[in-house]
Amino acid sequence: MTTTNPPTSAAEAFAALDHARQQKRAAEVAETLAIAAAADLYDIDRVRVCPDLEQLVPYGTDGTPRVGEGLAMELGGILGISPSNAIAMIGDVLDLRHRHPALWEAFLGGDVWFWQAAKITRDCSQLCPEAVSIVDSHTRIALQIGMRWTQIMYRLPTWIIEADPEKAREKEQQAREARYVRLGKLVDGCTDLSGKLDSADGIALDEALDAIARTLPEDVSWEERRATAVGILARQAFGQDQLSADVVIHLPADAVETPDGRAATVEGWGAFLAERLPEFLKNLKLTIRPVIDPTSMPAADAHDPPASMRLAMQVRNPFDVAPYGTRAARHCDADHTEPYRTGLLGQTRLGNLGPLSRRARAKTFGGWQLVQSGEDGIFHWRSPFAYEYLVTAFGTTRLRTPAPPPVPEERWWPPDPPEYLPDPPSDDPAWEQPPMPEALAWTIAQATLRPVA
Repeated sequence: MTTTNPPTSAAEAFAALDHARQQKRAAEVAETLAIAAAADLYDIDRVRVCPDLEQLVPYGTDGTPRVGEGLAMELGGILGISPSNAIAMIGDVLDLRHRHPALWEAFLGGDVWFWQAAKITRDCSQLCPEAVSIVDSHTRIALQIGMRWTQIMYRLPTWIIEADPEKAREKEQQAREARYVRLGKLVDGCTDLSGKLDSADGIALDEALDAIARTLPEDVSWEERRATAVGILARQAFGQDQLSADVVIHLPADAVETPDGRAATVEGWGAFLAERLPEFLKNLKLTIRPVIDPTSMPAADAHDPPASMRLAMQVRNPFDVAPYGTRAARHCDADHTEPYRTGLLGQTRLGNLGPLSRRARAKTFGGWQLVQSGEDGIFHWRSPFAYEYLVTAFGTTRLRTPAPPPVPEERWWPPDPPEYLPDPPSDDPAWEQPPMPEALAWTIAQATLRPVA
């Protein structure tokens, strides 16, 4: 029974927790089945939308159906995620449903969470359908005997290698060729360093850091000295103490005079206390650029905006202006809100530009409507299915949700159960666990989610 009052005893709290957990599973199944149904039912309108522009694209891997590319932007807005994340989400659902039937059934039955199932499908993404079938068979048996999730993940690499040894050899070669070193975001004035190195290079780096660390004062920990040694190595590689770097720093105007307690944001890296700016900048060669006043920036007659206008656009809207977009503006196209037409003057102006990733191509072909208001970088989107969103530099707000189509009551509730018959003999095949059909999973999820009076 659901109540409007909070629990007043431990027993009530446990019951409420159990009920919430059941609803969470049911909601996840219902959401995933709705995504799968949308992939089945989404149709490319080749009459209302420009023909030959929207394409059927592979969201999932080998063995999954192709779906119209505009689906990602429609679902992304509803789910409150970026178009890129929507593409990944749809791909996970299609891979799970079409390549891992046993795992799909286990998910529908509530035996695994979606994130667990998606972890397996991604690890198997490079396998052919025949090899995936072998892994899926191992997964089915493991779940039937009650193997824990951590035990399954411990055995998964072995299953993948044995399902396709040749692919395993290919992946090892790719890993050797995919070495990298990356720096993370600035957090608390520091940045993470991660990478994948050749074994000999890794040993050499370790020895070099140890050698430098031994020369540093011992008033700090050994690990802190090794971290300092990384910076020393980097500067020694240039044969100088001054490094040149292309960084853009944002901070309030009054923080220059009074930096205490204020934050400085390094574009693409993160934020730290503004009072540390002198320390941060001391090893950088600086190029001072004048402050841009967008209100006095004249329109351009060419299709591509000048560098100053592009920079002003990126400062005004730091991220992709698609609904819930997360891609940094510097990695997006400078999109004309009103499509550019050859021969007309003054179309390339700040009030007609916005950073847009190529994942949001639905604006071009999918029937989406977009209006930008003034020079403030405020974008009003309307999808072909009548969902509306307002996108600003601070995020996305859904303005309108269309009324859902009427659903017959019998689709939400199962019919009255028949009269119970005597149980069959213990060796009767009827006792074998039947597959969990999607329609039954949907019914169970909806019954769990519907409030009980």
